[in-house]
Amino acid sequence: MSTNETSIPDFSEAYRQWASQSERQWNEFLNQMMSTEEFSQSLGRNMDVFLHFQKTMNEAMGSFFTAMNVPTRTDVLALGDRLLAIEDRLATIEAQLTTALANAPAASAKNSQAKPRRTRKPPETPSAN
Repeated sequence: MSTNETSIPDFSEAYRQWASQSERQWNEFLNQMMSTEEFSQSLGRNMDVFLHFQKTMNEAMGSFFTAMNVPTRTDVLALGDRLLAIEDRLATIEAQLTTALANAPAASAKNSQAKPRRTRKPPETPSAN
């Protein structure tokens, strides 16, 4: 090979440089745009519109579900809260029963020693011959 031959250009390196320059320019542009007061105001208005839409949809779906006799999200959440309270009460009762049963064998052992033995036998019944 001679030194006079032209080298093949590296297209991948050119693409990488173009992509990094593009990214840098877009970052600068978007950062400048987002730092303006107009952008924050428009973002706030968009959020207000979305929240109003969400509230309207929740009310409409709630009335629809009520008309269809289907529980709403609020109903299901209230039911979940009630079930959680019931589970907490059951756990408390279970803990109390466990404690009471753990103490019960010692108390029953004391009571069984205090009882007199049964020595009286029941009367014999005459057999029918």
